[in-house]
Amino acid sequence: MILSQLLEDTKHGLLDIKHHDLLAMQQSSDWQNKYRILMQLGKKLPIIPEKMKQAEFLVKGCEVRAWLMHYHDQIDDKHFFVLDSDARIVKGLMAIMLSLVNGLTSAELKKFDLTNAFEQLKLKPYLSQSRGNGLNAMIAKIKSYTH
Repeated sequence: MILSQLLEDTKHGLLDIKHHDLLAMQQSSDWQNKYRILMQLGKKLPIIPEKMKQAEFLVKGCEVRAWLMHYHDQIDDKHFFVLDSDARIVKGLMAIMLSLVNGLTSAELKKFDLTNAFEQLKLKPYLSQSRGNGLNAMIAKIKSYTH
């Protein structure tokens, strides 16, 4: 599998998450239901082949192994991402995050408030400190691609 195929497969999964699952997540007040949705989200995205899981793509600051690959379409100035993680809950959290930013321009990505958007899903009270730190590391990595 090559990056272009992963990007295409990821794009479809992230659009499905953005248009269907985020509303269900936002409307749910039950943690067990939110947790179930998170676990399912990671299954909507392709698995990065082992040979592509290089150290350079690891998100530093995550307690579990999580990879983030990035492609910048310089003609349209749009950013696209591929992700994977050893932990399903982390992959689900990352999938939510990327569903909000995939395809944004550099200017849009710079001003997009991922923390606020994520808080609107009412997940923060349920996340451990280490998962919160991992999400902050992911936000920093995403934003780093705009420099």
